[in-house]
Amino acid sequence: MFLSIEELCIHEWALFSERVEQENQQKVHRGMIDQLLTNRPDKRRPLTWERNHVDLLLMEDKEFICPWTEKRITKGTKYDLDHLLPLSLYPINELWNLVPADPDFNSHKKRDRLPQPEKLQQAKPHLELAYRQYGTSESLKTALKSDAALRFSTLSGEVFSTALANAVVNLIDIVGESRNIARF
Repeated sequence: MFLSIEELCIHEWALFSERVEQENQQKVHRGMIDQLLTNRPDKRRPLTWERNHVDLLLMEDKEFICPWTEKRITKGTKYDLDHLLPLSLYPINELWNLVPADPDFNSHKKRDRLPQPEKLQQAKPHLELAYRQYGTSESLKTALKSDAALRFSTLSGEVFSTALANAVVNLIDIVGESRNIARF
């Protein structure tokens, strides 16, 4: 039997996570950790669901700001749903990882790269705005809180959108540093 390095790392991480004492004293099983680490794109919701809900918010005169170009996204503006952590790194459509963005920048400049730390800090208020706007839709709020709970077990007592934006920025920076990903 042959295990790749990735499979071995996932297995070891699942074993380690199972041994870590949780704040809520709840037992974490390695099968759940393995599932969270290996979910593939075929197990995700289609982006049409997220896009339709963002379109509804835009029709209700909600506004988003591209985190990278600071372009305003309003009703009638073309936009992409940018994967903050690109699909090549993180192949899941969790709502915290999807924000409206300038389609030209997303397709031609960002692509599968991560932002420089300074750019990431500049994007934080725009991410917070996106999460706050998602919170005005019951469907998006439920999905966002569920997706965030899967990835960020401890969000502090701050305002949810602020705490989530901080957690996402930290995660992206950690991934960029640890994996030596190309940055823009």
